Amino acid sequence: MIAIAALIIFILLNTLMISSHWAAYTKGAPGGFWTLFTHRFGMSGYDCWSWITVSGMRIHFETERHPLYLTFLYPMYLLNQWLMDWTNTNFAVFLIGSVLVFSAVYSVVFTYRTLRELVLVDRRHALLLVALLFGFGHVMIPPMVPDHFVISMMLLTMTVYMAGKKMVKHRELTPWQSMALLFFTSGIAVSNGVKTLLAALFVNGRKVFRPRFILIGVLLPLAALFAIQRTQYDAFEVPQQQAIERIEKANAKKNDLKRKKATESHNAWVKAHDMKRAGHSELTQLMDFETPRLPVIIEDFFGESLLLHRDHALGDVYVDRPSIIHYHAWWCYAIVGVVVLLFAGGIIAGRRDRLMQMLLCWWAFDVTLNLVLGFAINEVYIMASGWAFIIPVAIAHLIKAVPRHLLFPLEALLLFLALFLWTNNLTLIVNHLT
Repeated sequence: MIAIAALIIFILLNTLMISSHWAAYTKGAPGGFWTLFTHRFGMSGYDCWSWITVSGMRIHFETERHPLYLTFLYPMYLLNQWLMDWTNTNFAVFLIGSVLVFSAVYSVVFTYRTLRELVLVDRRHALLLVALLFGFGHVMIPPMVPDHFVISMMLLTMTVYMAGKKMVKHRELTPWQSMALLFFTSGIAVSNGVKTLLAALFVNGRKVFRPRFILIGVLLPLAALFAIQRTQYDAFEVPQQQAIERIEKANAKKNDLKRKKATESHNAWVKAHDMKRAGHSELTQLMDFETPRLPVIIEDFFGESLLLHRDHALGDVYVDRPSIIHYHAWWCYAIVGVVVLLFAGGIIAGRRDRLMQMLLCWWAFDVTLNLVLGFAINEVYIMASGWAFIIPVAIAHLIKAVPRHLLFPLEALLLFLALFLWTNNLTLIVNHLT
């Protein structure tokens, strides 16, 4: 029943997204998909590259960071080309939408199973915590935007469930299981691979350092991903870069003054609101050590991730949204603060649980990557779906730990938070798209 309810909700969210620009999104144009999508789609800095890739095989995402994503999209591109030839309708939004709905539903299922079977809370509390999780602003958005985040969330919640089951049954993760998990999780986003390796370490302990496990469970999937990425790069990206250079040279000659001024204005905005990059190399340009962390933690890392800001709602920091926005009322900070306090209380209550310890190591990795090193710090909230599922697991431990006479007030508080977050965040999303 929870899967059916989730399926209906996520289908409705994707219907809302697609219907917002139905005529443009389904137009079977022979070209110009960049303009069709990027001039209309705008949701908090999430990208619509998968729509463009499935529509016309143009690659605009970093395949080094997502080495398997193009392989995943390519069959949909071939199917979409066949459908467009027959119907003159672009089915990219429907193909990607089906993947988003599938991933979101299974994120719900794996989270629910983790709460019921591993943390051992009852059905009522598990349902309440799943509802709370998907009421968070940047957990609600990924199931309806054409980006990789909800796919990553599904794979990560699956890894949590699998690792937890191994721990409960005192079984090891086999090298072949590690190979499959590492291949798919890091194939969608390389940073996910670190979490998969941490999961293997918690399940197997020092046995992960055995030569056979390292060879099959670690090196083999990473080598396969590297080979896939380089093959795709030579086959698709190099010819595309050459074609883009020719187009840019041709457009540079005919660009009118108005277009040049618009480009200059946009570049000035990006420069003012972009990360304060640590250097110019491929690695250091992804880092930012200068941006003040406290406002980011309050307003973005916890704030926007959980409760969307009303001002500049769902704006893109590279278009029109300031990197730091303050809430319009004190009670918004109170709502976020209560969730954070419950999270902290859950961490204390579940600190001796091995699964909780693994999840805290995952979260420490996210904190290190996003807050210490400053990766994507100017829009850190879009990474929330990669760690926010730790919050309900922690709160589940708190539910189990509180005295019986405090259980009803805690349930009432969680119900209020879930209803409030769903109402506030969904209202802002609907207003933005309609």
